[in-house]
Amino acid sequence: MKGRKTRAIEGLEGYDFLQLANRGSSPRERRRFLAFAHIQDGKSMSEAARMVKVAPRTVIVWVDQFRKDGIEGLREKSGRGAKPYVEVKDYETLREAIETLQESRPGGRIRGKDVADLIEEKEGVRPSKSTVYRTMKLAGLVWITGRSIHPHADPEAQETFKKTSEESS
Repeated sequence: MKGRKTRAIEGLEGYDFLQLANRGSSPRERRRFLAFAHIQDGKSMSEAARMVKVAPRTVIVWVDQFRKDGIEGLREKSGRGAKPYVEVKDYETLREAIETLQESRPGGRIRGKDVADLIEEKEGVRPSKSTVYRTMKLAGLVWITGRSIHPHADPEAQETFKKTSEESS
């Protein structure tokens, strides 16, 4: 066996890591359980690392987590990735604020920049345009419109123009 001798890992015998690896909720979690299945079979940490294609230091960290927290130390934890600018519970408030802004705007529609200004005012952080549109979609505010109406437009004059103008060929 290659790799340095390590102190025994207490509590390995109470789990079927191969079965846990088959049922893991994410690929990262399955990889951890598979490494522990190899360790349980008598492989060293370095050999287990090579078999699951991770650095030996990674397996050492996993073993430390297992020693500290048991099987829960190997499970996938929530909270990965960037946190949203607007929490899910605040979507309704954001939706109402955007609709109020839209209704108060004479003429043209609001733009992504206007919504970004609104989020910056409320949250103190300036989101990118893609974040604005993704947040609006999650809040149920994606709409496709035709051309906006100018605030000084006269619909009657436009209809009269359509009726009296000559047909173009």
